[in-house]
Amino acid sequence: MSIKLYWHRGAGRSDASKRNFGDYLSPLIVEAVSGQPVSYASLKKADMMAIGTILANEHKAKRFGFNRRVHIWGSGCGQPGEHFSARHYYHAVRGRETQQRIDGQPGVPAFGDPGLLAEMLMERPTQKRFKIGFVAHYVDQGSVEAKAFAAQDGVHSINVFDDPLEVLRQIAACEFVVSSSLHGLVISDAYGVPNIRVRLSEGLIDELKFDDYYSAFNLSTPDALSAGELPRIAVNPEQIAAGYVRAGLSELQAGLIKHFPKI
Repeated sequence: MSIKLYWHRGAGRSDASKRNFGDYLSPLIVEAVSGQPVSYASLKKADMMAIGTILANEHKAKRFGFNRRVHIWGSGCGQPGEHFSARHYYHAVRGRETQQRIDGQPGVPAFGDPGLLAEMLMERPTQKRFKIGFVAHYVDQGSVEAKAFAAQDGVHSINVFDDPLEVLRQIAACEFVVSSSLHGLVISDAYGVPNIRVRLSEGLIDELKFDDYYSAFNLSTPDALSAGELPRIAVNPEQIAAGYVRAGLSELQAGLIKHFPKI
């Protein structure tokens, strides 16, 4: 019997070349942890929600008769004004920002983005192949700044629409990562690759999800690079590692596994 999982499919529902790897990691991670097959289900029929800024979709779905109690494992918030029903089974949420938006703010057993379990899908390589990996959010892929940085010597551009396992393989093979995609940062952390966010778009990407993710580590959100700082990073990427730390990573990983829902 398969786990009926809801995840954000976006344009990928009709075009396989537009499947954002962060969203499509969800069924792969859930299958790896559970040992059960996973199938996509709409919220109306889903048993579970996992990776993604998708909890607000539950609130919208209630207008269309959605009344199921769903198992939540690692999902997160996106906007400050969101709030989420306490009637669901909360096994883990992405961070403390999400917990604060659950009605009544109940205790949640675990925190963390399940993408932190990427090594269950792809082991880390013994050797690095790329100096700097650059993961542009799909809204940034066509920007002048993104194209210019990707063309710099030593920069390897990683396409978020590639097969998820291939994206993991490439990120893990980098010495450093610069990303405007949240899951570019999450997967880098999973493999211990020093990373930094670059902000290339204003108002197009939810800012709160970054705060939410880092709150699981009890960290304030690290400062993001501006587009104008990319040339400096291209010349001296070692500065990304200065002060880089993700203390408590193994505890978050263990908590996610321990509190995976029994469905």
